[in-house]
Amino acid sequence: MIDSYPFTGRTLKPLWKKLNPIWWVQNDDEQRLDDGTTDWYRPGQPQWFRRLAWELRNPFQNLRAYVFGVQDRNYTAIGRAPVLTVQRDDLQPPERGWQWCLLKLPLPLPFVSYSGPRGVFYAGWQPTGFFGFKATGWALYVLLVLILGAVGAALI
Repeated sequence: MIDSYPFTGRTLKPLWKKLNPIWWVQNDDEQRLDDGTTDWYRPGQPQWFRRLAWELRNPFQNLRAYVFGVQDRNYTAIGRAPVLTVQRDDLQPPERGWQWCLLKLPLPLPFVSYSGPRGVFYAGWQPTGFFGFKATGWALYVLLVLILGAVGAALI
């Protein structure tokens, strides 16, 4: 079954931020270490170490969300129901198989994932607009073979 979900009310990030490589490694839209909700993170550690570890725990979030990704744009995601699912094994109860969606923008952006007994794979723009790729188990092996093959072909 095909499902859709509209993302509306989003505000574009300024171009000057998107062009700043220092901003790329930061994370504008996640919890803050000092917002009163992060006592769980590395309790007992010195504050300077907690701050450093916090900033390094999810690097390149802005790059993946706003430079390569489209989390600051309005669009409709259409795809296999439930369309907001990234991996079928995230569902309750967990499932195996393919999940896909397309973000309806002037240039449509694809996303595909597979969850199986020996690995997980995804690539493209997740329904939320976040860009990424992941491969575990057999899928990691296949991805490495494809990359090495592409590099080898480019060298010939």
